[in-house]
Amino acid sequence: MKRALILAVLPAVLGLSACGSLVPTGDAPRPPLRDDFRVMAPAAAASQAASSASHEWRGFFSDARLDEVVAIALDQNRSLRASAAAVERVRAQYRVTAADRLPEIGLGASATRQRTAGSGATTAYGVNLGLASYEIDLFDRLGSLEGAALSRFLAEQETQRSARLSLAAEVATAWLNLAAAQQRLMLNEALRDSQRRSHELAERQYALGAASGLERARARAAFESARGDAAESVSAVTQARLQLELLAGQPLPDRLLPAAQDERPAVALPAVPGGLPAEVLLQRPDLRAAEERLRAASFDVGAARAARFPRLTLTASGGTRSPDLDGLFKSGSGVWSIVPQIDLPVFDGGQRRAQVAVSEASRQEALAGYESALQSAFRDVADALAVRDQLDERLDAQQAQVEAAERSLQLAERSYRLGGSSQLELLDAQRQLTAARRVLVTLRQTEQVNRIALLRALGGRWMP
Repeated sequence: MKRALILAVLPAVLGLSACGSLVPTGDAPRPPLRDDFRVMAPAAAASQAASSASHEWRGFFSDARLDEVVAIALDQNRSLRASAAAVERVRAQYRVTAADRLPEIGLGASATRQRTAGSGATTAYGVNLGLASYEIDLFDRLGSLEGAALSRFLAEQETQRSARLSLAAEVATAWLNLAAAQQRLMLNEALRDSQRRSHELAERQYALGAASGLERARARAAFESARGDAAESVSAVTQARLQLELLAGQPLPDRLLPAAQDERPAVALPAVPGGLPAEVLLQRPDLRAAEERLRAASFDVGAARAARFPRLTLTASGGTRSPDLDGLFKSGSGVWSIVPQIDLPVFDGGQRRAQVAVSEASRQEALAGYESALQSAFRDVADALAVRDQLDERLDAQQAQVEAAERSLQLAERSYRLGGSSQLELLDAQRQLTAARRVLVTLRQTEQVNRIALLRALGGRWMP
């Protein structure tokens, strides 16, 4: 009768798991932010939202060379490999934690021979299937630990995605920096060659008495300045290439590098909707990682709270025992045992209570970190959009300035050949044109880098 009662109660005891959860409830809060990054008419916002779609990082580069360089970096970068290994480590740790919720069952066999005084030698054979210290998760302590491990794994996955996104942005920026450095080198070399010709002409005119010593000195100073700028540009190109190859993780062939003559944009960005909602930030991998860390901290609080309550463990075994090896599986040789055990904390010097306080403080820290990350993400997008709003006008103005400087140089050269202006005016016109072209190169680079910064701030895509 007693055995039948135990066997009837055992399934109910084994099923008594997770009867209560002490994990704090509530989603990640959102700090007070504006609803969108720009303000526009509702009708225009609805029209743009209906005609737009989500945009992924893949296909963002319009230059096939840049696309291939980014792919190489994502495959070869050492820091990214370490991030991938960290994901696998946390994945394995989650499997370890999840296994604690399952019973550990083992199969054992034994043979015992012993001799006692006056009784002679006896032999006993046994085979048993045992359940080793299975915890009945009454207050979801093990479930909370598993939830925390899962959230940390998901956070590590999002951290790796964030690292991939950052690496792609850094490689693209380095590629654009190299392109701009090569264009500046081309402009500085052209100015150096022009100033060399002006200097040689001034030397001949001085030798013939047609130019003063002041004009000769000015031509020499202009040439040496241009020569120094060209030499500095060579160094800048070398450093930019080394930086790009460091990010790529390997030397890059010349066919994948930008050319100085390239003027077609390497980065394409569809028009950003005027009513871009702030909810797009929630897809950023760093924010998702922060949210998962907050969720893991909440699970830690639940586990710490559950540790203050009684813990019920169960040890059981069943098998067969016989003095003869051939009688192990005969009728009447079966043996079994079941040992439930309850652990009730009485006094631990306040250790469990302190652990609850630690976990709750860690949760508040994770909450503050999430809110701070959300505010920083909002600022990243708003700043990128603010810069972008003025770039088109600045580019138009600078292009007009370059055209005006080109016209000014043509007039200065004609006037100088006819004797209507001095050599100093010609040199100034050449320097002004080169300076205007340098600024135009910098603005084009800024516009391209801004596209990358915007898409990076949006987590690699946006939903209108």
